[in-house]
Amino acid sequence: MNYILSEGTLTLPEAVQEQSITLLKLPKARATLVVTRAWDVQEGEEARYLQQQLEKVKRDMKKFAAEKVQEALFGGLPAQEVAMRFENQGVAVVQKLLVARTATHLMTLTFSRAGSFDAASLAVWQDIKKGFIPAAGSEA
Repeated sequence: MNYILSEGTLTLPEAVQEQSITLLKLPKARATLVVTRAWDVQEGEEARYLQQQLEKVKRDMKKFAAEKVQEALFGGLPAQEVAMRFENQGVAVVQKLLVARTATHLMTLTFSRAGSFDAASLAVWQDIKKGFIPAAGSEA
């Protein structure tokens, strides 16, 4: 199996289950995108998982507030999305949290920025969601 990294391609002796956390800085948007994967969340448990994530942020951060969970699309995949804000070490943070079920697991994306979202950063978030292309043969 070939596994593609930004630095190059690894040739591995067998298929793998990706457990990584991907942290991407978006300098122009002054934002960060984090992608995680949850292999242990069963189909139908997405809403419970999302609520657990919200409870964790609420417990760990100050001045937490979240909007109502909305239905969304991640590429062509149905997803749930929620906007929130909180304070982390004295810094006001806004965040979009999205969960989407792929053919094999749950993907979670968090799009975060200090202060507030402006029109340009919200456009970046929309482009990220619209631009997702599932891996051929495994995620559609």
